[in-house]
Amino acid sequence: MDLLQVFLPDGSLLATSSLLTVVSLMFLYTFVGIVAGFGGALTTMPFITMLIPVKMAAPISVTVGTATALYAVVMDRKAVDWKSAITLIISSFVGVPFGLYVLKYAPDYYMKGGLGAFLVIYALYGLLAPKLPKFDRAWLPYPMGFLAGGLGAAFSTNGPPVVIYGVLRDLAPSAFRGTLNAFFAANNVAIVFGMVTGGIMTTNVLKIVILAVPVMVVGWLVGNFIHKRIPKERFQKLVYALLVLSGIMLLKGALGL
Repeated sequence: MDLLQVFLPDGSLLATSSLLTVVSLMFLYTFVGIVAGFGGALTTMPFITMLIPVKMAAPISVTVGTATALYAVVMDRKAVDWKSAITLIISSFVGVPFGLYVLKYAPDYYMKGGLGAFLVIYALYGLLAPKLPKFDRAWLPYPMGFLAGGLGAAFSTNGPPVVIYGVLRDLAPSAFRGTLNAFFAANNVAIVFGMVTGGIMTTNVLKIVILAVPVMVVGWLVGNFIHKRIPKERFQKLVYALLVLSGIMLLKGALGL
């Protein structure tokens, strides 16, 4: 198997320069995910989809995200609020098939436009940081989990609904990060299973993931080092600012501007 010979869904050969750029972006994915506790997929998906279609970028992102989340869960396993995580995970399973349907059948320019709009709205929310009142209700994880499952399957962006859930519940920082990563790990495993059985996870996708493994490991190690030395709030603001710019770039591309 020639790892450097990767074909796009339309049968054309992916340029080597584009392939290496996609692989390099996996450093950003794992680095951001470890330092901020979220945002790996949100940050990298806009750049990846400028090089390859969403239908190929999403399974790559979900696979890398699964490995990153599992690594983070091992690090933070004692801080996980397992009761909340399990409820979120179970409800997310219901949303996954809807997201996979959209990923498989929606036109690529609709997918990019939808992802771009979603990123801009969510990033502006994060930058403006409106103070949400504590809203701890037993039913809350069900709609949030369902929405996260659908978004994760369609765009590999299952983070925002779960982040908002953690803010509404006013979880402690350690429980917040641990619970999010426990959810991401389990939800992503379900999405990967759906992608495999639905024919979305292809040999060409797996080639890119294999090539990205060394880059991912470096991102984890550097991210874990930086995580202990940089104010988390400052780094998150930088992530949100990057999301606004990347979302606008995606919208421009989708609209042909």
